[in-house]
Formats: sequence, C-alpha cells, structure tokens
Amino acid sequence: MARLKVTPAPSTEAVYLHDASLRTLTTEIISHRPFSSLPENEKSLIKNADPGVSAVTMLQTILYPQGGGQPSDTGSIALVDQEPSFIVSLVRKTEDGRILHFGKSSDPEALFVEGQSVVQQVDGAKRDYYSRLHTGGHVVGLAMELLFPEMKKVKANHFPKEACMEYKGLLYNEQQPLIQAKVDELVQKDLPILISWVEDGSDLEGRGALRDGPVRIASIGGLDQNPCGGTHVPTTSLVGPITIRKISRQKGISRVAYEVPVEM
Repeated sequence: MARLKVTPAPSTEAVYLHDASLRTLTTEIISHRPFSSLPENEKSLIKNADPGVSAVTMLQTILYPQGGGQPSDTGSIALVDQEPSFIVSLVRKTEDGRILHFGKSSDPEALFVEGQSVVQQVDGAKRDYYSRLHTGGHVVGLAMELLFPEMKKVKANHFPKEACMEYKGLLYNEQQPLIQAKVDELVQKDLPILISWVEDGSDLEGRGALRDGPVRIASIGGLDQNPCGGTHVPTTSLVGPITIRKISRQKGISRVAYEVPVEM
C-alpha cells in the first residue's frame, strides 16, 4: 500500500532577526485557525486562552516570538488597504519553525484565507522598551565579564520588572557600586550593537549556541560574543540609564537585577 506523503507546513521567515527596525511588513497568510482546532502541542504555547482566540501564521513576520528571556511583541494584522482586523496579543514559535500569532479578530467568524496579502504592524513603543531591556541585559553581562571573568552566566531574564542576570558564584551588596559604575561607563561610550552570523558556533558552546545551522551573534562594540535571537537598540547609549536595582544570592547563584527607562 502506498503511503500518503505529508507535506510539512512552511516555516516562517523571521524578518526581525535581520532588521529589527521594521514596524510594518506586507506578507502572505499561511493559515488562520481557531484555538480549539489547534493540536495540543500548539495549544500548550498559550496559557488560559480566552474564548475567541485564534492563531495566524504567515510567510514572514516582524513580530518577535517570546523566548530567550524576552517577551513577545504585540501588534496587529490587516488586509492590505484596510484597517487592522486582528489584534496580536502573543507570538510563539513552534519546534518546526512556524511562528504563531495568537489574538482575536474583530469578527470571530471572519478568518484570514491562505494566500491573502496582509500588513503586520508592531506595537512600536513596546518593542522599543523590550529592545532596551534586552540590550541592557547584554550591557550588564559585559560589565560582569570585564569585572568578574571567572563567574559563569547561568540565566538571563529581560522581562519588565523581572529583568536580571544570574551567575554561578557569590556577589555581595558591596560590589553593586562597582558594577553600576562599569555599566554606566559602557552606556556612556555609546558602543554599537553589532549583529553577525557564524556558520560554526562550536567555540561558543556553553553560551547557548545552536549547532544546527548558522548562529546569530550579538556583540557590544566587538568586546563580547553572545548567541542571541533577540531585538536590540543600535547603540548602548540608546538603552538609557541602566539601574542596578539589587544583588541577591540563593544556593550559590547570584542575581543582578536591573531596570531601564520605559520611555526615552
């Protein structure tokens, strides 16, 4: 008996990886499905989904999917030359490379159709804030690398009111002014945030590098190298003042909590 050949769904081109400055993009619908019709692995990407939520996938996207310690973008989707009819509240990426845009339509019965041209729009104020938070984490990370090269980073969180960098080893409150001074110096130098790609990330093992394909690298002025899929501001000064809020310790792990301005 001949086996039915299943054609995999096309993955979504993550345009934000190459140009995080874009705020609108015209692309094409792949699918638009009510939440109830999604497979369980996709339903699990969103918790406590409200009635009326559905998921849109497109050939490309400029909306960042939650991950890497950075929150999801929000925004909207509209048919070309029409007002937005779908409000995006959460963006998540599947294991097979599709990016799902969860949200609600102004008319729950009207779904986008495969092949339709649509315009994506990012909530620019929120994107700018999240990019400052993420870049701020890299600045704190570089300051720590310069001051305490023996301490290994174990985790990063760039969410509002939760932003922190965690390290194996002990830091104390007396070291907070030293870290703050180095962070201030890096911000004031207005160093560029450089994005590049490397084919082989094996020498970055332990820094979160992926081994299957090119690895995206974010660097502050060429002083560090961090595998990173997040969005960033162009230079350190555009982060604004970074405040080291608190240093805490638990079970041999030190947490350096920080914050950046919501608006610039």
